Order: sequence, then C-alpha cells, then structure tokens
Amino acid sequence: MLPIQSIWLIRVSLIYLIFGSSLGAIIMVNKAIFLDPRIWNLLPFHYTILIWGFFIQLIMGTAYWMFPKFLLERPRGATWQAWVIFYSYNLGLILYFIAKFIIPFDPLALLGKILIFFGLVIFIKLTWVRTISYT
Repeated sequence: MLPIQSIWLIRVSLIYLIFGSSLGAIIMVNKAIFLDPRIWNLLPFHYTILIWGFFIQLIMGTAYWMFPKFLLERPRGATWQAWVIFYSYNLGLILYFIAKFIIPFDPLALLGKILIFFGLVIFIKLTWVRTISYT
C-alpha cells in the first residue's frame, strides 16, 4: 500500500501537471492563432512547472514508495522526514514561482531555492540509507 506521503507527493505533482499542461496549451494556441506576443513569456514558467513541479515530485513520491524497505517496524524510516520533504519542497517551489515570475524579489527566490535544495537533500538521505542497508 502506498504511504500517505507518497500519495500527497503524487497528487500535488499531478496538480502541477494540469497547471503546466494548461500553460502549454495556451502557448500552443498562441502559436497557431496569434493572440498576444506576451504569452511567450510564459514558456520558462511552463517548463519550470513541468520539470520541478510535476516530474521531480512524481519521482520522489514513487521512489519513496518503491525503494527497498527496512526489515524493521518502520519500513521507510522516519515518517516526519518524508513530511519535511513534502512541505519544504512545495513551499520552496511556490516561493520560487512567486519571486521569479510574479513579484520579482531575489531574496525570496533564494529562500525558495534553499527550501527546494533542503527537501531534495532530505529525500536523498532518506532514500540512500534504505538503498545501502537493504539485506
């Protein structure tokens, strides 16, 4: 059975997929039927959402579920670390989107990048320990 942290990582990644695909559809419609040249400014936002919001988060949710389990009572390690991954990564991503594409504010973008990095490091640590200790 999927752990609740994986369920939420995958759910939120699918929300990012819907949002990013909608932006892509708007950009493609603008390419076929010229609406406004400023729509092309959404292209970096479009692929940032799809790569960092959908793809990476889907990988993290699936890997947290599928990687080898410990042979102990807590098969995936500390569950609070998985929640830290979820909240840190998504908060950092939202802060980065706001600072980069809505309200240009470099310190907020840096804070977002730090939170994303922190979430990724915790994910790597949580997954790596399960990989090398499996017997």
